[in-house]
Amino acid sequence: LQAAYLRKVDLHLLPPAFAMYFFSVIDRNNIGNAKAAGMDKHLGLHGQQFNWIISSFFFTYIFCEVPSNLLLRKYGARVWLPFIAICWSILVGCMAAAKTYGSLIAVRVLMGVFEAGYVPGFIYVTSFWYTRKQQAPRIALFFSAGVFAGIWAGPLAARLQTIKGSLMGYQYIFIIEACITVAIAVVMALVMQNYPETATFLTEEERAYALRMLANDKVSSYKASYQPRQVMRALSDWTVWAYAIIFWAAATGGATQAIFGPTLIAAMGYTSTRAQVLSAVPSACGFVSQIISMFLPRLHRRFSVWIMLFSAMACAFYAVIATVENIHVRFAFLCLSNFALSPNMPLVSVWMSNNVLGVTKKGVASACTVMLGGIAGLIGSHIYREKDYPQYRFGHIF
Repeated sequence: LQAAYLRKVDLHLLPPAFAMYFFSVIDRNNIGNAKAAGMDKHLGLHGQQFNWIISSFFFTYIFCEVPSNLLLRKYGARVWLPFIAICWSILVGCMAAAKTYGSLIAVRVLMGVFEAGYVPGFIYVTSFWYTRKQQAPRIALFFSAGVFAGIWAGPLAARLQTIKGSLMGYQYIFIIEACITVAIAVVMALVMQNYPETATFLTEEERAYALRMLANDKVSSYKASYQPRQVMRALSDWTVWAYAIIFWAAATGGATQAIFGPTLIAAMGYTSTRAQVLSAVPSACGFVSQIISMFLPRLHRRFSVWIMLFSAMACAFYAVIATVENIHVRFAFLCLSNFALSPNMPLVSVWMSNNVLGVTKKGVASACTVMLGGIAGLIGSHIYREKDYPQYRFGHIF
């Protein structure tokens, strides 16, 4: 019965969630691909303006994650997650119509409002369907979609920017990728369901078995009521913020690699299109390490050991990038740094989700954890400065 239950839940929950996170990362970061395709020159951006366009997304992203999880609890994942996905994808399409620095800032700020809820929302949703042990590989698989997006973002953008038509190449990047996200959101609304207690794809026997299994593991129930005091308990619990700070440290490198990857590679002397394609290689390394991280808790259950190991590796690799001149060595260690950075975000997320109990508190804690990831994106938007071209030593050392 357990195998049948997990197979059905995985089929209805993981493919749409994976696909949506894949394109949410592309939608969030395709501003970097658009820059490589000439957007900054076409719109006359200069100085730190591009960095501020990137970071404006995180102004609202940071503050909307906790409210979004509370609204998810009210309306259910089947309604809320597709709704916010459609909203942010419409705004991605609007990026193609933006003509000024101010309009780009406005659209990115609104994007942050809606995209803020997706990652903490999925982490929260898994706590209703899986035991704590079952969560680990599935959250790792979910996060791997973000790195997997990095593999395809550059080549996809390189292809889209060559479309011949009445628009600039970078505008096709925004429009076509936004349309794909809308299509995935529609599929998600059709196949995803809110809770095992109400899932129509389960038999009564499977449902009864699942509810016993989840109750024995003290997993959240949809019948549990919203408790405002659990919000305050989560916000005042130092361990919640400790998880969030570790997530922030891991996300700082990941966020900057995702956005500035093509820029860093182009600074090594490659053409725009070539840099777009080569940006897939570091992402592929990160994807492999995140898949590996799915199985690490089986080898050693202390998440902190793995997190410290990968963090130390990433620090060493960035130190090499910041000090060497040879572009081939720098590119190789850029790939290795992505390999070391990528497992930490899913590991921290599972560690937090396993140790925080209470329906409302878990929802707030998952949002707080990813919220500091948003702060990482805000800071990371400014560490690779134009004045540091082409070595970008400050960003690597940071």
